[in-house]
Amino acid sequence: MNEEPTLLVEDRGEARWITLNRPRTHNAQSPGLLHELERVLTETRDRRDIRAVVLAGAGRSFSSGHDLNAAVQDSDYKRNLETVESRMWQEAELFVRPVTLLRELPMPTICRVQGHCMAAAMMRVSATDLVVASSDAQFSSRVTRDQAADDVEVPTVAWDLGVRQAKQMLWLSEGLSAEQALGLGLVNWVVPLEELDAKVESVVAELARVSADALALSKQSFDFIERRRGRDDAAAYHFLAHQLSHNTEDSKALLATRVAELEAKLAARERS
Repeated sequence: MNEEPTLLVEDRGEARWITLNRPRTHNAQSPGLLHELERVLTETRDRRDIRAVVLAGAGRSFSSGHDLNAAVQDSDYKRNLETVESRMWQEAELFVRPVTLLRELPMPTICRVQGHCMAAAMMRVSATDLVVASSDAQFSSRVTRDQAADDVEVPTVAWDLGVRQAKQMLWLSEGLSAEQALGLGLVNWVVPLEELDAKVESVVAELARVSADALALSKQSFDFIERRRGRDDAAAYHFLAHQLSHNTEDSKALLATRVAELEAKLAARERS
């Protein structure tokens, strides 16, 4: 039986819709999905006929973040967790590169968010230009608490929410409702779930009325401002701090416990 593709790509007129397609896992981002996302974004980058990109998630949620089951079910991924350097290069490839490609697309990008938007999914939101959320959207990350790691989302969450709100979310594992996210400037619009696609399509239509070259140059200016403010320096520093945090005794113990629990669940599933 052929497996469903982890990513759906649909060109609707001049807009490209890229949809994370693992709804049974709330679109947990597996290594396979992330590699495919990198490939699609690379191909999209040079398409002058695409005026806007929509990033969406199939099913009830936008994304539950990185797929923790990969530490058990993906042999390559699991093996790369065994040394400091292999884990670092793996995370640079899987976690950093697709976000960078998304952020650097020359055309406007819109994130369509419903349901859960957790942990690494927050980086996708931060990397897009505009965000439309349904009223049931919830934004959260429990990585600092549950994995004893310097959460990979620290720079993006601090950039989007401000330092104190970021600490409240990441240190205390306190989520944000869609309305709270709107008030803090994390999202641009909040609409009922049944109106989500219509709102996204209306934003796409409005962008299509603006010169593509003007938007591309404006986006470059916004990006220059963010770079001058230190966005890239903060991200580069944090990536190494994040790698160091994986190697504390607390973090290694929690990883071992989590892997053991996942292996037990997998074994029980195979026996049933």
